[in-house]
Amino acid sequence: MKKLIFLLGMLAANSAMADALGVRISGGVFDYQVSGTLKDGPDEIDVKSTLGFEDDSDSHAYVYIEHPVPILPNFRLGTTSLKLAGTGNTGGGFTFNGQIFPAGQSINSSFDMSHTEVALYYEIIDVGFDLDLGINVKLFDGEVSLATAGVSASDTYDGAIPMLYGAVNIPLPLNFSIAGDISFLSTGDSEITDYFVRLRYQTDFALGVELGYRSISLDYEDTGANELAKIDADGPYLNLNLFF
Repeated sequence: MKKLIFLLGMLAANSAMADALGVRISGGVFDYQVSGTLKDGPDEIDVKSTLGFEDDSDSHAYVYIEHPVPILPNFRLGTTSLKLAGTGNTGGGFTFNGQIFPAGQSINSSFDMSHTEVALYYEIIDVGFDLDLGINVKLFDGEVSLATAGVSASDTYDGAIPMLYGAVNIPLPLNFSIAGDISFLSTGDSEITDYFVRLRYQTDFALGVELGYRSISLDYEDTGANELAKIDADGPYLNLNLFF
C-alpha cells in the first residue's frame, strides 16, 4: 500500500512538472536599415556613403525552454543571419588593413555579423507580469571584406561575448501581450547592444504571431591597433511562434 501511494505521488509530481515545462519556438524576418563606420588603419570609412551597404532583410530564430526547477536556469538558444553588403565607390581613397584603395574605384564590400547565442536566465517575477534576468553569450565568427578590381583586404573576427540579459512580458486582454528583451555589454571604449520590443498574439491552438522592432548596435574601438567598428542595424520584424 505504501509503495502504491509512493508511485501515485511520483506520477502526480511528474505530471505537474510536465505541465509546468514550457517550450516556445519563434522565428521570422528582420527588415533592417544599416549605418556606421569601419576603420583598420588611419582612415574611417562610412559603410553607406563609401561602401554602399544596403538596407536589407535577414532572418532570426529562437528556442525558449522554461521549467519548474528553481535552482536550474531557463534556456534560450538563438541564431541570427545578418550579412551586410553593398557596392560603393572609394571616393578620395583610403587604407584598410594595410592595403591602399585608390580614389574613384568601384568597391564591393561585406560585413558578416551573423551569430548564434545561448542565454541562461531566471524568472525573477512570474505573476502574469514576468521579469527574467540572466546572461546571454553571443558567438561570432565573421569577416569584413573589401575588394576593388585591383586591391582587396579582409579582416576576420571571432569569439564569445558574454552579455547581461533581461526580458519583460506584460499580458493584455484577448491573448495579446507586450514584451521586450535586451542583451548588453559595455567594456572600456566598446559596447554592444541587442534589443527587441514586440506585440505578441497567441491563439488557443499553440500558434502565435508577433510584430516588433529589433536594434543591434556594435561600437568597438581599439585605439592601439587603430581599429574601429561602429555598426547599427535596426528595423521592424515579423515572427511566427509555436508554443508547447
